Amino acid sequence: MFFDLGRGELDQKEGKSMRTLITSSLKLLFRNKSFWFFLVIVPILSTFVLNQHQMNSISLSKQAENQIAELGSADEKVAYYSSQGAFVVKVYDACGSELSEYMLRKLSMTGAFSIVRAKVPDMGKADADEKIKHDGEFDRMGAALYIDKDFDRLLEEGKEDEALTIYVLSDDGRIEMFEYSVKKELALIKKTVAEWTAPEAVKLLNQKLASVPEKEIVKLSGGSSRALSQEQENRKTAIGYAIAFMTLGYVFCGIFIAHTVIKDEHDKVLMRLHLTGMSSFKYFASKFIISAIASFLMTVVLGVFSLVIDAEKFGIGRPKFLLMMFLLGLIFSSISLVIGVILGDVMNANIAAFALFSLSSLLAGTFFPMDATSSSIKALSSLMPQKWFLDATEMIFVGDRKAYLVLLCVTASYLILTLSLGGVGIKVRNGEE
Repeated sequence: MFFDLGRGELDQKEGKSMRTLITSSLKLLFRNKSFWFFLVIVPILSTFVLNQHQMNSISLSKQAENQIAELGSADEKVAYYSSQGAFVVKVYDACGSELSEYMLRKLSMTGAFSIVRAKVPDMGKADADEKIKHDGEFDRMGAALYIDKDFDRLLEEGKEDEALTIYVLSDDGRIEMFEYSVKKELALIKKTVAEWTAPEAVKLLNQKLASVPEKEIVKLSGGSSRALSQEQENRKTAIGYAIAFMTLGYVFCGIFIAHTVIKDEHDKVLMRLHLTGMSSFKYFASKFIISAIASFLMTVVLGVFSLVIDAEKFGIGRPKFLLMMFLLGLIFSSISLVIGVILGDVMNANIAAFALFSLSSLLAGTFFPMDATSSSIKALSSLMPQKWFLDATEMIFVGDRKAYLVLLCVTASYLILTLSLGGVGIKVRNGEE
């Protein structure tokens, strides 16, 4: 009986010590100006980028309805048009005639290719060769097409090889189908031009094109098949950018809390806490609670600023979006907290935090799709929390209720791992000292 009473008093003292520790650590955190910067500025930037990208997505959707996506200049990237593994063809159109327009419309209407055109009236063949060589290395496309400025005349003279040049920029097997489609359309145009004058040929070809039944590509989405519409793809991309920005904020929230751990070690606070009977695990648990509070505050700030965005643009609803962000915050604030504890140095912890943000966001595919990457890169991508949150976003889009189970399991797995490593890390460091 006396033992139980003593044990109860000890538990009360430990509970009081933990509350005192949480309160004092929160005070230290709130005195950190850098914390306030990330708490306020990062959600603002995330909301701004999310809203800007939504505006761009609407523009891209309208371009898709017109069959041919138009670029402002030849320097613009086309990698963003390769969603769901589309075979992207970047067209350098130096002609801009009605015949070349007809041919491109026919190619795009097949539904097999994503035609993205840049109008380059001043680009010659030599310049096109150099430009396409550069874009083939630094952009992502299946093939490129150069249309000569004398396209109509060269076709009339039977010089179709000079009128148009195909550049193979990938090992995709669909290139053969694309080459066949181009040759087929060129043969039809050449035959029509030979029988009629150029204006009459254009009129006849456009009449045939108008008589073709309009083709509508419908993608079915279900729990077992996550084929997304173009609008859903755009919204997923926007959420990916928001996840990347918020990851940066959550990571540094954890690092700022790790700074308090490093300070406690330096000031011998940990030694005094151990003398009171507080274990390393309970000490780390108190720091984890602070990181959860910081993540919650940052998510609340994001929720406030996100009110300027129409709720329909999220695609999954504002509450679900904020819940995902909060769970992501729990994961990354705890991971960065563990990293800071293990390193035990403020400068190294800051560098590691930025490296964690950069590599995880890159490998998870928040900036661009990972469809064309190698199997080893895809395996690494599966270790990134953001990748699973993007997958859960797709599942919510198609109405798969397992998305919430995925989010909870991923969050729980990372938290169990970080809590264990954090407690052990503090214990080992104290043992070394």
